[in-house]
Amino acid sequence: MDNRNRIQKLSEFFVGFLSLSFAHIISYVFFTAVIKRIEDYSCQSWIDYGIIVILSYITVFFCFYSPVNLLKRSKPMEISSTLRNCMITYALLSVLLLISKNEIIDSRYLFTSSFIVYIVLSLAGRFVYKRIMIKKISNSKMATITGVITTVDKGNEFIPKLKTDWSKNIKAVALLDTTYENGSYRRVTKKAAYSGSSVLTETEEIINNIDGVPVVANLDNLMGWIRTASLDEIYINLPAGHEHEVAQYIEELEDMGIVVNINVPSLEKILRESKFNNINCEIKGDVPMAIFSPAVHNSTALIVKRAIDIIGGLVGTIVSLPIILITAIPLLIESPGPLIFKQQRIGKNGRIFNIYKIRSMYVDAEERKKALMEQNKMDGFMFKMDNDPRITKVGKFIRKTSIDELPQFWNVLKGDMSLVGTRPPTIDEFEQYESHHKRRLSLNPGITGLWQVSGRSDIQDFEEVVKLDCTYIDNWSLWLDIKILFKTVGVVLTHK
Repeated sequence: MDNRNRIQKLSEFFVGFLSLSFAHIISYVFFTAVIKRIEDYSCQSWIDYGIIVILSYITVFFCFYSPVNLLKRSKPMEISSTLRNCMITYALLSVLLLISKNEIIDSRYLFTSSFIVYIVLSLAGRFVYKRIMIKKISNSKMATITGVITTVDKGNEFIPKLKTDWSKNIKAVALLDTTYENGSYRRVTKKAAYSGSSVLTETEEIINNIDGVPVVANLDNLMGWIRTASLDEIYINLPAGHEHEVAQYIEELEDMGIVVNINVPSLEKILRESKFNNINCEIKGDVPMAIFSPAVHNSTALIVKRAIDIIGGLVGTIVSLPIILITAIPLLIESPGPLIFKQQRIGKNGRIFNIYKIRSMYVDAEERKKALMEQNKMDGFMFKMDNDPRITKVGKFIRKTSIDELPQFWNVLKGDMSLVGTRPPTIDEFEQYESHHKRRLSLNPGITGLWQVSGRSDIQDFEEVVKLDCTYIDNWSLWLDIKILFKTVGVVLTHK
């Protein structure tokens, strides 16, 4: 985690914590001293309540924290995330208070008023904190003192963008394509005197700063500047072919304890055109490697997601058993054969697993599928048709009510699937995938997903399904999973 993220995360944690603390203090004082509506509770109850409040806040903060740069957050985004976190915090707080049987939960005045005040203080705190961070931090002791080694043209493009990072105080820049004469840094450029001429003219320009950042060095006095300057990190952004000019100094910079960020010109085009959201460099087998990977998700949130899957899978399996047994009677009378349909599916990044469903088709359904391919209404590799003759009468009912999906809770419990994810394809579908289709498998498949709650009966273009799945993967969060689960309930109840 870089300095900006550390400062931002720590600051947001304390802003939220102080908002929650003052919300309770204000509510308590108002309803005890002014209105006198809060009963006297034991000291132990208040201690337990305080611990539960703190645990609720810490859990929600670290599970739902967004590291998005402050400058990229719009007001609607700030309001939305604040309301979301406040509601989830109090939902978790309510559950923990009920489980612990804490008597303070009976105080509706404290609970309701502190919730409202918490929202107000959180919103106000975020906007005030944002202004402070942007205007004050870059010039404070908390900022990362930064130097830049570049050329004139590269610097004019790079430095304004680097200055948008409020956690950096860019002190100076070294321009390697300049000379130092008469107290100024100068660049000489050559160009033809007129079109088609072989005669070159020289133009000299004095460059004292790049976007307000003073020029203090060139190649001749580069290390002299660095050895005497106070710097936390250096950015090296040079055109292709100039890397050798500073390569000899990088090890010395590292020995000095300075963090070095260096552009790799040979990768520039790849990096700019890459669809990957996370790019890192590591030494693998003594070879420097640029690592391209899909969206990186909060590891704590992924652990919580798996914990929710285990609990949901266990509860779902237990609740499903009697429903499955009741369904089995008419199903097996209509179509004798196995109750549970087992089929190999493709899971995360191509892993093969067995998916379980209540059989809704006749036993020879797979053999009959080939003859029905011409009636496939899906544009792509998935198969779907109206009035599929392979589906039994009972099968139509359990599909309409999603009862056939209930055995998949066992897949969730085993870890093959998640409660929320992407639809796992069959092997024959997967074998037809193009490269970009496989990205939809970079997370565990799920019982439900964004595609299923976005008009699953209407979407017939497979590329649209892939687009929705990739949108889910790129924007995944626990909150998104919760919204999809609630929408799934609505879809099942309305049979859409």
